Parts: sequence; structure tokens; C-alpha cells
Amino acid sequence: MLKRRILLLLTWIVTVVILVPLTGCENGGRKAAYDEAVKTIMDASKQRDFSRMQLLADSLGKAEVLSEAESYFWQGLAYYRMMQVHTAEFFWKEAMVSIEDSDDPADLDTYARAASYLAGLHIRYYNFQSASKVVRTALEHLNYHHYISTSDYTNLLVFAGCCKGHYNIDDEEVSQLFEQAYKRHLDHIAKAHARENYHDAVVGVINIAYGWLSEKKYKKGLFWNRRLKKLVSDYKQLFPNDSAYIDKQQARCHIFEAIGYEGIGKIHEAEDAFEAFQQSNFANTDEGHLDASNYLAMAGKWQAAAKLLSNLDNIFVHMQSGYSLDDIQKFLLKKYKVNLMTGQTDSASVVANQICQRLDSAIIKSQWIDSDEQETIRQKEEQILQQQEHLSKVRILSLVAAMIVITSFFSVYTYFRHRAERRLAVANAQLEQKNVQLAIANAHAEESARMKASFIQQMSHEIRTPLNILSGFTQVITTPGIELDDETRQDINSKITENTDRITTLVNKMLELSEVSSKTIIERADNVPVMQIAAQAIDESGISSAEHLTFYLESSPEAEKLYLQTNQQAVTRALILLLDNAKKFTHDAEARLRNDTNEAPEKKEKVVLRVTADTEKAVFTIEDTGIVIPPEEAEHIFEEFVQLDEYYDGTGIGLTIARSLVRRLGGDVFLDTSYTDGARFVMEILTSPQVTDSAS
Repeated sequence: MLKRRILLLLTWIVTVVILVPLTGCENGGRKAAYDEAVKTIMDASKQRDFSRMQLLADSLGKAEVLSEAESYFWQGLAYYRMMQVHTAEFFWKEAMVSIEDSDDPADLDTYARAASYLAGLHIRYYNFQSASKVVRTALEHLNYHHYISTSDYTNLLVFAGCCKGHYNIDDEEVSQLFEQAYKRHLDHIAKAHARENYHDAVVGVINIAYGWLSEKKYKKGLFWNRRLKKLVSDYKQLFPNDSAYIDKQQARCHIFEAIGYEGIGKIHEAEDAFEAFQQSNFANTDEGHLDASNYLAMAGKWQAAAKLLSNLDNIFVHMQSGYSLDDIQKFLLKKYKVNLMTGQTDSASVVANQICQRLDSAIIKSQWIDSDEQETIRQKEEQILQQQEHLSKVRILSLVAAMIVITSFFSVYTYFRHRAERRLAVANAQLEQKNVQLAIANAHAEESARMKASFIQQMSHEIRTPLNILSGFTQVITTPGIELDDETRQDINSKITENTDRITTLVNKMLELSEVSSKTIIERADNVPVMQIAAQAIDESGISSAEHLTFYLESSPEAEKLYLQTNQQAVTRALILLLDNAKKFTHDAEARLRNDTNEAPEKKEKVVLRVTADTEKAVFTIEDTGIVIPPEEAEHIFEEFVQLDEYYDGTGIGLTIARSLVRRLGGDVFLDTSYTDGARFVMEILTSPQVTDSAS
């Protein structure tokens, strides 16, 4: 609290100092105050004092040194730097809304910047649906006002291409948008050979080249990499003294070239490009090590990749990262795979333990950040509401004064009075509705916090058990002088592999959970037989070999002939999760709980997978004789982290992920409550995307 008060005092002093020039001359003083305000905010950003940066932007906006939209933009940028992405999104949206009716060039510039940052934020977190909406609205607005000559407009073109490429990477319009953005970058450079123009162009082309390489479009990636090399070469001729920047960008050209050539099978050229990359100073940096490890892993040079990633903890400290789900996915899982491929089981076990610890930290940190962001947004909404109430009071006072002046026109006075009363009634009704919505949201937040806490405890137990097993076997293997026969060694290897796969499965479920809230349609490019999906799911779930149950597969003649136009990986994964659920809750311990007695069942439980089809959809019905789910819980069980009885092991996210995958494929998963001898889950998959379109 004391630190925040000191920060507020310093911010007030800086604001007063900036406002002093305004008391001199009107135009020159206001311009000087504005320039000083922007410089002060930028200095706070360079010093990574983002809390002060936010307070400065807020106070300078209230003092009208910055416009309302500019204040919102800078506050959004400050919160983004503090990794409070929801709050950043809120402020950037407010910046766009506050000036959406303005045609002033300064407002249009702020609008373009806010839209560019907001679209980039959505794309970074794979929310392409929201990004596409922002890009489309912003481009229409800027095109309408003919404000199309800025680098932010060019960035929006690149983001438009990224969004279209996400849904259909082979869409010709993707390449057209990238070409249009590239031409604009060249036009900016032709008008002024400035560092900023070259930097903007280099960043834009890097994003495009890296995007093609990430999508395994290696030839297109190499084509854009050649353009990148040309830009860097031209920059080097104009600014030869900027050696650090030139070295970094040339190194990126070489590593992109190595990845591209490796992808198309030109191994010798890829090795030459990587050798050139290693000659750069950038190759010896932390960021360079990460880039190099991508190529080495792709080329199957696991030992070299493991060596580069051995210093990952120091890299995290330098980059101020390593504790988010994104970092775990991009870095720690890659390091785990590299160590596993090189046979370094001890190192792989250590990395698995780090994943467990950082996974807990990432979840807890995410909860705190979400809580802080919700409070910040609530306070800002209250502030906006107070401003609106103040404006409303001013209007009412003005209206009363006008009515006193024109008392002779009593009829007009009555009209305005009645109109004001109606507005007040509407405002009160809206306020009551908001209060009800806030109460509901608060109840949901409390329930979510309780379920997340339970989930963290369960995940810790789920991961700690295989880690203990791995640790025990590692101690056995590494004990000096111990001799193991082949059968024992094979059994130990089998247990290590089994528990390593268990940890990997849990982490993959966490990553799948991050996609649950996504509404993005999954691409349906696979034409696959229905029965092949069923066979693959049965095989990977292991349900047919489970000793505690009898498994049956039934299919209709229509299903045996049907092919689905779908995403094979996603629909198979959903079916595996449903079969896993049936296998778990027909186990002896769980099956006994459905009876009122403690007696063990006299015969094995039964699970049936029934596959039927018609002209519009394929239906997978998973029916078991395990525990009975009450009808009132039929929807509740599909929510995140829900377990009807916390006595059972599990994470409580399997059904959530299954329904999310199927709905993004245009189908659905639901519980058939008419079945009372156990549980019956029904998964419906439409036969083709055309059916989805016509249905909608």
C-alpha cells in the first residue's frame, strides 16, 4: 500500500510538471506537454516499470494531456506488458470504441494502433475468431476513411492473412494479403529510407516466413526468407554500424533457411545454412540457442539439441519466463522429448518433475492474474459508470435551468420532464439487471475457484505417483554394483515407459483443456471410414483387453459402409476419452458403489460400443453397466473439473474435452438419461461439413 501511495505521488508530480507548459502559450505549450507525456510513458516502459506506466497514462488522460483513446491505448499496453491480457483487451477495445465515430487523423492513428495490438493479442493466444472480427472491423473503418498508409494498417493485413490461413492454409487470398502487406512495406521504405520502416518490414516478413515454416509449407517459407535476406542486405548497406541488429537478422535468415531445406529434404544445404548460423554472435545467445534447438530436433540431432537446452533454467531467468502453460508447452516439453530421445532417462525424469512443479505454479499464477484482472476491470467499469452518472446529472441540471427560463412554455417543460423520468426508469432497470448479472457472475466465480483448487490437488496427486515410481526405479538402476537379470531389467524399462507416458498424457490433457473454451471450427479434411475410427479408439484406449469388464462392438450395415468427412485425430480422441470414462467407472471398486451393499459383483461389468449411421450423421453410443449418473447431473458432468464423487481418481476434464472437440466438429456429446442400468453416452458426428452448413 505504501509503495502504491509513493507511486501515485510521483505520478501526480510528473503530471503537474507536464501541465506547466500549458499555462504559457496555448498551441506550442500543448504540443510540448503532449511530447513530454509520451516520452515519460516510454521511459517507464523501457525501465519495465509498467505499474507506473499505467498510472501515468491514466492521470495524463484525466488531465486531458492525452486523449481518452490514447490513454486507454497506453494503459492497455502497460497491462499487456504485465501479462494481464484480459485487462489489456478491455482497454484496447475501449480505445477503439471511444473514437469509432471520429475522422481526426490523430484518432485514426490511435484506432489503427489499438486494433493492431488487439488482433496480435488474440492471434498469440490462438483466438483466431476474435482476431478475425477485430481485423475485419478495423480494415473496413480505416478503408472508409482512406487511412491506409501506416505500418499498423500493414500489420492488420498480415493478421488478416494469418486468420484466413488458420482456417484454410491453402486459401489463395492468404498469399494475396501477404503480398499486399509486403508491397506496402516496400512503399514505406521507398518514401523514406528510415530505420523504423526497415524494422517494420523485417518484423512483418519474419512473421510471414515463420508462419509458412510452422505450417510445414517449406517452399513458401524459403521464398519469403529470400525476401527477408534482401531486406537485411539493403539495411546493412544503409546502416552498416548497426552490427548487433544486422547479425541477429542474418542469423534468423540462416536458421529459417536450415529449417526450410531440412523440410524439403535438402540435407546438405540445410547443414550449410546451419553452419552459417553458428558463425553469428546471435547463435551464442539464449534466444539463438532456442532457435537452433528447433532445427536440431527437426533434423534428428537429439544430442546437440539436448546440449543447447541443458541451460534452459538460465534462459528462463534471462527471458523472465518459464512459469506459464505456453512456456511449458514450447520449451519444457521439447526438452523432455529431446532428453528422452537421447536415452537420458535421469534428465527426462528431472524435467518431468519440473513440469509438475511449474504446472502447479502456472495454474496458481493464472488464478491470481485472473482475479486481479477482474478487479481492475470492475473498478474501471465503476469509474466509467460514475462518469456517466456525472454527465447525466449535468444534463438534468441544464434541463432544469432551461425550464426555469422558459416557464411560460409549460407544455415544453412537462415534455422534457416526462422524458427525463422515462430515461431514469430505463437506467434504473438496466442497473438492476446489471446487479443481477454481477451476482450470478460472482457465484460462478466462487464455484470455479473451488473446482480449480480441487483440480490442482488432484493433478498434484496424479503426477506425483508416476514421478515417485520413476524416482524409485532410477535409484535402482543407478545403484553401484547392482546386477539385474534380463527379465527384471525389461520389467523396469516397461514401468519407466508406462509412467513416462502417464505424465505425458496428463500434460497433454492440460494443453487440451486450454482449448476447451475455443469456438474455432476444427478443419475437417479427412475422409475416413466410420469403423476405422471405432477400431482405432478401441485399440488406443485398451478397453478390449481390460480384465474387469466384457467389451462388445456392435455396428449397423449403414455404419460399416459410411465414410466421414471430418478430422480423424479429433473425433478419435473424443471417442477414446468416452471409452476411458466407461472403462474407469465399470472397475470393481466403482461398480460396487452403485449398489447399496458392500458385496462384490458376481460377474464382470459390460461395456458396449454401438455404431449406427444415417444420411446425415454417424452415432457412437457407449453403454456400460457401471455407476448410474442422476438425470439432474446430465449437463453438470461436462463442465471443467467436475467429479460427482471426489473419491475416484481422475482430473475431471475428460468429458469436457470430448464435448468441446465434437462440438467444434459440428456434432455433439450428451448423456442419455433414459438408460438406468449404468451410463449411456451418445456422440453424434455429421457426415460432412456441408451438412453442418445447411443445418446452421
